[in-house]
Amino acid sequence: MRTALLGVLLLTAACRRPSTQFASMLTPANQVNITDYSQQLKAGDDLLALGNNPAWSLTINSSKNFLRFKGQNGDSLTTPAPERQPDSDGVFRYSTGTESNRINIVFRPDSCVDKLSGQRYDYRVEVDFRGKNYVGCGASLRQLALLSDIWVLTDLQGTPIVAGGPRKEAPRLEISLSEGRVTGTTGCNRLNGTIKADTRQILFGPLATTRMACDSNVAQLERKFLNQLTNPLTYRIGESQLTFLSKGKSVMIFKKVD
Repeated sequence: MRTALLGVLLLTAACRRPSTQFASMLTPANQVNITDYSQQLKAGDDLLALGNNPAWSLTINSSKNFLRFKGQNGDSLTTPAPERQPDSDGVFRYSTGTESNRINIVFRPDSCVDKLSGQRYDYRVEVDFRGKNYVGCGASLRQLALLSDIWVLTDLQGTPIVAGGPRKEAPRLEISLSEGRVTGTTGCNRLNGTIKADTRQILFGPLATTRMACDSNVAQLERKFLNQLTNPLTYRIGESQLTFLSKGKSVMIFKKVD
């Protein structure tokens, strides 16, 4: 009898002890079609473009200082990356090579859909090379690359977030798009999971969190924070600030950790 009673007491104590294991799982509420740029981000690529009929591709990588173009009938060029030439209305250009081997490239901001894959891009791209004209779609990965950083929540659905009191720290996200991983904290529990993002959208999850007991106000903030992360979001980055939006409205604002 004493052994049975001791077992019940131990079980009860175990149930009350906060778990430090990643046990609570949250999966995205809705799946969206997000292009995987992880390999290009690992390589440090800045700009990508491609087209069909004929098939061609373009990669510009300023960190490794190269421009690589592959066109039809073996037409190809690999050269040091030329200086970007900004134009009006967000248009920019590149031009390099000798007179007989010159390549001229124009990126124009516009919604562009690749007919073969159905993938949407942010630029229409034209390439003139060796007397041939190539037209297709392109993407700039510069803004996307800025997502990979540590971000602290400063505003949730219009409510300023200040660390202190029962909430010793504000919710935080550490994003690594090249690895497709996100870690951080809800302000009480640790989180860990997967992340996908392209030049417009971001999708978290599945996410796992620890199950530490939280103050009621902190627990309420945690629920709201995690609920937002289960939905597909769009984003904006500027001046060390990251804003997540849902249906065009800001739902979370983060600041970059210096």
